[in-house]
Amino acid sequence: MVERVIKKELTHKFVILCILIFIHLILLMSVKFTAWPEMLAWPYLILKGWLPYRDIAVAHTPLLIVDLTLFYKVFGVGVIQLKIYTWFLILATDCLLYYLTRKLWNNKIALFALTFYIPLQILYEGNGLWFDLALAPLALVIFYLLNKKHYLGAGFIWTLAFLTKQTAFWFLIPITISTLQESTFKGETLQGMRKFAIGATCISGIIVSLIYLLHILPDIYNWTIKFGIFYLPNAAGQISYPTFRQIVVTLFPFIIVIPFLIQANRDKFNLFAWVLAGILGAFPRFEYFHLQPAIPFLAILAGSVTVNTITTKSYKYYAMLYVYILAISILAGRFVYRNFSKPTRFVEPAIVEVADFINNSVYPGSDIYIANAWDNLYALSDTLPATKPLIPYLPWYMDLPGVQDNMIEDFKEHRPKLIVEGDYAISGLGSYKPLKVSNYISENYVKVDKVGIYSLYVPK
Repeated sequence: MVERVIKKELTHKFVILCILIFIHLILLMSVKFTAWPEMLAWPYLILKGWLPYRDIAVAHTPLLIVDLTLFYKVFGVGVIQLKIYTWFLILATDCLLYYLTRKLWNNKIALFALTFYIPLQILYEGNGLWFDLALAPLALVIFYLLNKKHYLGAGFIWTLAFLTKQTAFWFLIPITISTLQESTFKGETLQGMRKFAIGATCISGIIVSLIYLLHILPDIYNWTIKFGIFYLPNAAGQISYPTFRQIVVTLFPFIIVIPFLIQANRDKFNLFAWVLAGILGAFPRFEYFHLQPAIPFLAILAGSVTVNTITTKSYKYYAMLYVYILAISILAGRFVYRNFSKPTRFVEPAIVEVADFINNSVYPGSDIYIANAWDNLYALSDTLPATKPLIPYLPWYMDLPGVQDNMIEDFKEHRPKLIVEGDYAISGLGSYKPLKVSNYISENYVKVDKVGIYSLYVPK
């Protein structure tokens, strides 16, 4: 009889979990998907034999791109494949969030945490693959391992997180706090930190050895450390602080931590440190999707507050919780309404049209050049860049010493059969025009056609 009741409860919990995950999937399939150009262009070029960092200027660490490339190797490069990969990653994060929260707390908090996570993940522009999205499940695993005092494994996973995006550095703050809190005496703290360092060093050594064998160690240092960490955050045009509206939308869901921290205990402050570390990665170039690593921990906080409010029957917190849930529902509902059934970002009909034009104009594998347009056109048209390394059409890349001179030498050597140039904006990044490259194109190429906002040039 008891076994039957337990089995029924487990089945009930599993059904609720499946319903929540299904709702998340339906929402993801219904709202606008962001197919970041790099997530098509970079793996596509790697599969064509180009090496990241040496042949492609990549300011991020390589793990996500390598994993995505392997996925494309099996299933092919395309927008549908990118959506499948992204949605699988998001739903896997759902499962991790539920499972790990249940293991550390209980089933109620786990279900409420997932219930909060779904609208917040959508609201903060999570329907698209970017490096921050991949940090979320890794951060959850690190958090769990530290709570279980598996410091060696935590060090291993943190290195994978850092190899996914450099902003994983900020998680060293809550990692240190967790190690100190979970230790009962000084010697245990040092032992935990030593194990964490060993785990991090072992996997780092393996990765560095592989990079060395590929002969791209100087290149990866140049782009991910020297450029990505020390130059890029302070580059002109790279710094973007949130607007007042973004501050309001960003901060409101985080006020759930206020009543949580009032009831202060060790676990609560520890969770807040993880939320804070996830937020720090959104600066200095603020965008909502950079907050993705913070959202699982915010959801756990919200779930814990909800269960605590229900248990204690605190009417003061009931009112606050009601307003909070209502506001989150309105914000998320408004976002879904505005983005419902919208075309995939960066693969709008205009992009598809010009990609088809390129396909009909040159042979597959031909050298072309994309100026002031998205690099995903190379993948969509099965062509190759005429310049190595492929440099993003952005001032903080193009204005580096010698970059444009090297590109012009590549133009002279490879003589691209076609140049696609997007219309320039009046102001902002879309108005940037690299002087030397633009002059070379105008002197050596002639405009033959225009598809939407894209001008097509061929050699004179």
